[in-house]
Amino acid sequence: MTDRMRKVLEGIIRERRTPSYLFDIDALQAETDRFRRCLGGEIGLNYSMKANSFITRAMASFVDRIEVCSMGEFRICRDLGLAPEKLFISGVLKKEADLEEILAYAGNGALYTAESPDQFRQLAAWAAAHETELRVYPRLTSGNQFGMDAETVRGLVMEAKDLPYLTVEGIHFFSGTMKKTLRRHQKELDMLDTFLLSLQEAGCGVTHLEYGTGFAVPYFDPVKEVTTRDENLTAFAEMTRAMTWKGRVNIEMGRALSACCGYYLTTILDQKVSDGTGWIITDGGIHQIGYDGQIKGMYKPFITLLRGSEANKKEWPVSQWTVCGSLCTVNDILCRDLELDQPQKGDVLVFERAGAYCVTEGMALFLSHELPEILLYSDRDGLFCAREMMETCDLNRGRL
Repeated sequence: MTDRMRKVLEGIIRERRTPSYLFDIDALQAETDRFRRCLGGEIGLNYSMKANSFITRAMASFVDRIEVCSMGEFRICRDLGLAPEKLFISGVLKKEADLEEILAYAGNGALYTAESPDQFRQLAAWAAAHETELRVYPRLTSGNQFGMDAETVRGLVMEAKDLPYLTVEGIHFFSGTMKKTLRRHQKELDMLDTFLLSLQEAGCGVTHLEYGTGFAVPYFDPVKEVTTRDENLTAFAEMTRAMTWKGRVNIEMGRALSACCGYYLTTILDQKVSDGTGWIITDGGIHQIGYDGQIKGMYKPFITLLRGSEANKKEWPVSQWTVCGSLCTVNDILCRDLELDQPQKGDVLVFERAGAYCVTEGMALFLSHELPEILLYSDRDGLFCAREMMETCDLNRGRL
């Protein structure tokens, strides 16, 4: 943690309640700029907002486009006033009424994926009815529910040649997340190169490849192999340049760009030692903070202890602690055997690298706890509260 961010967080814990999230917009921009520098100017950069929707406005000014995967995400973008030209409309399911609403707003400014022949033809029908050209990206499957097989995609690209208002500008491909080595990327790029060349040879070549990289993020200490180090990003860029197919490569990422900007703050509210094991109970829990690969606290995230009040300090006979949340389940373990120097009730644990998925992926409604406050910070604009703490008991109670 930098001295700059420590000062910001110390100010927050003096003045505000926990649990809460803080997203550092300056760190987000610096990370995005680093990716651009390492990848070079010929590779486009898109942000998958499912990783963290609260930073979408900022990311829209840092990247080329925002990948939108649901109707709710689209409405967030519309409410933020994002231009259609910033939107890449994706998502495995596109209901007809939802797509009509999106098309009415975004028209030919946005780009659209086609996950199935039905989606493709629905887009084609709208384009013809409105005499408006749409740019579409059929998704090539990697063997899961996303997209279509190679022959189906090839057939749709051929079909598009006879459609006056629909252009297949590119192909979309995503095969999974947390890829820890470049070997898998090389294998995928080789496959995509072959497929794109086959389209070209069939007289229906495309000019763009939208590639979801799934770069891994180093969540735990010690850090193991990381695909997003500068040298690996540069190597990845060279792999794309080595493709025989020559077109524009856009890469989309969520976790790899946003994880670094996030901090989750939770206060120690109870402590005990049982049979030689130190236990810490916080006001947070696994419903609010989680890392890909974490299993019942077995791995150590990057955690900083910030001191609260110095009054009524207690001496503890242990130095290693198991940190738990406030949920009534034995699974609510945030970290085991965490080395801490005499932690006290009122101290705050800051979980770093919490900028991706943590805020939306947890069991937020479990046990009717409050939803945490969400804060944004930049040196220029200072602290901004994007969402105040929110009660969930009304959602879980229903009508009386």
